[in-house]
Amino acid sequence: MSSGVPADLHIPDNYVSHTLKTQKPLPPITWHNWYKNINWLSFTILTVVPLVGIVGAVFTPLRWQTFLFSIFYYYCTGLGITAGYHRLWAHRSYNASLLLQYILAVLGAGAVEGSIKWWSRGHRAHHRYTDTDLDPYNAHKGFLYSHIGWMILKPRRKPGVADVSDLAKNPVVRWQHRNYLSLLLLMGFAVPTIICWFLWNDARGGYVYAGVLRLCFVHHVSFNPTFKAEALDVLLVVVHVLC
Repeated sequence: MSSGVPADLHIPDNYVSHTLKTQKPLPPITWHNWYKNINWLSFTILTVVPLVGIVGAVFTPLRWQTFLFSIFYYYCTGLGITAGYHRLWAHRSYNASLLLQYILAVLGAGAVEGSIKWWSRGHRAHHRYTDTDLDPYNAHKGFLYSHIGWMILKPRRKPGVADVSDLAKNPVVRWQHRNYLSLLLLMGFAVPTIICWFLWNDARGGYVYAGVLRLCFVHHVSFNPTFKAEALDVLLVVVHVLC
């Protein structure tokens, strides 16, 4: 909030039960209204990206240089989520220099999981209202829902209130949120394509393997909020020292 007042300042202790009683959920999904309850943007991203990757892989030879770079870039963009979005911004687990914040913000954009502000708001709500109807990834609705269904289907209720006033004041978070689409295209697809093109003349392989298929792996490793990629988190210590 721009005023600096926490969004959850006046929320009662029984907020979950109070909200469930006073706010009506959206109507149930049926065969007649299912198409109105699909988040078509997320659905398109989560179906078109793997299809493009699979088709591209059939017609694009995988060079060993591109294979190794794809693994490296997978860890880089994954670190943007685990060490950046998750540990640094959602949980405020450590302090980071301005340079490190920009690095993690840019790498996180390459994972194509939304902006820092959007991602952290949902994750804070998840921890505050875990496994209730105000948890955006409520595990009581099943593994598939908490893994990917919550992005494909429009939620029956709005996620519970979560305070992100600290992030709204952060210049790096504001910069990334404002330029997110450009950063997504640049880091998600352009950078891996250009690097593979310039270094070993494999632009198509860079796009297919280091861009598209790498993105599919990042998505399905980090989408499940109960999964913590601790091996990636350990790398933040090294990066923090260097930056």
